[in-house]
Amino acid sequence: MLATVRNPKMWKTLTGRRIFVFSRKLHSLKTIEIPNLYLDEMIWRNLDKWSNKTATVCAETNRSYTYQELYNKSNSIASFLHKFGMVKDDTVAIMLPNIPEYPIVFLGAVQAGVQVTPLNPSFTPGEISKQLLQTNSKMVFCTNEKYITVLKTLQSAKLYVPIVTINTQNDTSPPNDSIDFDDIAQTSPSNFQQVFQRDVNDTIVIPFSSGTGGHPKGVELTHRNLVSNLHQMCVHEYDLLLSEADDLCPEQNVMPFILPMYHIYGMTMIMLQGLLRGCKLVTVPKLTSTMLVNVLDNFRTTALFIVPPIVEMLLSNSHIKRSHFMKIKTIMSGGAPLGILQLKRLREKAGMDVNIFQGYGMTETSPLTHIQTTRINVGMKLGGIGLLLPSTEAKIILPESGKQVGSNEVGEIVLRGPQIMKGYYKNEMANQEVFMSDGWLKTGDLGCYDDDGHFFITGRRKELIKVKMAKTH
Repeated sequence: MLATVRNPKMWKTLTGRRIFVFSRKLHSLKTIEIPNLYLDEMIWRNLDKWSNKTATVCAETNRSYTYQELYNKSNSIASFLHKFGMVKDDTVAIMLPNIPEYPIVFLGAVQAGVQVTPLNPSFTPGEISKQLLQTNSKMVFCTNEKYITVLKTLQSAKLYVPIVTINTQNDTSPPNDSIDFDDIAQTSPSNFQQVFQRDVNDTIVIPFSSGTGGHPKGVELTHRNLVSNLHQMCVHEYDLLLSEADDLCPEQNVMPFILPMYHIYGMTMIMLQGLLRGCKLVTVPKLTSTMLVNVLDNFRTTALFIVPPIVEMLLSNSHIKRSHFMKIKTIMSGGAPLGILQLKRLREKAGMDVNIFQGYGMTETSPLTHIQTTRINVGMKLGGIGLLLPSTEAKIILPESGKQVGSNEVGEIVLRGPQIMKGYYKNEMANQEVFMSDGWLKTGDLGCYDDDGHFFITGRRKELIKVKMAKTH
């Protein structure tokens, strides 16, 4: 996708493509029609193509599910939630590490018509209770190991909600007062009957983000937000999983799930995109340098979605060799800018046959708005974050005055598109601070675009305080 600046007074050609300039807004050259689908409909629409292929496998235990099993069990979760009395706009909390059951719970809840709020399993009791209270969560899914922590947190906060536990070690029994995941996921209704009237603009997931600053806030993402972002990623020019040789990639892509599932980057770009595309997701409950080597040794990895600290793991571990990258077609780094030196070192270690991309996004944008691409000749620039995704708009404004500026001028990046959140959950003050007129979202990031429409990040409008690895963009 080539981004274009519009101005009715001037036409010009960039890299052989005619573009037109109008005001100082930057539009993606490609406009696409977003399918009017619920997220679960989109994920399962190609189930017949790969129903017997492995969907998820645990790197520690080899516990795995096929796509058909994943679908059946998510139906069971949806049916259970209805029978339990969940109604539309109720919220289910998922406090799980990266395990094969995560997408079962997530998609089951979405299919049931309720909302999901993901929690970091390493949260303190105070952090857990705060998010549960803010979202009025009616049920918590966690592992057997986290049951006591969750139970004591609920008791302390005087929250009386059921806990569903998942056995990840195969050697422990479910706690006496919990609901056993295996019991509710074994009965597979052949055809789950939706009892609520749903709408594509319904909120389905409430991750938390500090946004442009301040305390974490719930971000309301809808079916349409996530379906839009997934559809944008699948457009040929920006598709990171497509084989260059064959549009219908003959081999199943294998993607290690080494980013947190509770984080929007991992949730959308690995879990949802991976399942939509029939990939094998290798879940890693706890990432260490040794585990990273084991995953690359034992699974024929074809795509890596990572962040700069994991790039450092790849570079510093002497056990990771060029041979580990032989099947990898794509490495995508996000979450924070990847330094130019890091990029050069990674390219030297991985080899020139591996495409290394950077992109840009935030929890509030589902997350992706920009991506680098080799399929457009201005799509790869050192230090850049890429071009706007299809049907996405951006402009650069001066933070103090709100005045729009043109190419090669630094200001705050503001965005508009179908992937932009509905708003912050029950926080009108925060919404007024971040939204401009006509749906434009202030990112809090400073940057610019060049004459080719390639974007660059130069800094933050406000200094951010990062806590653990849970910072959401």
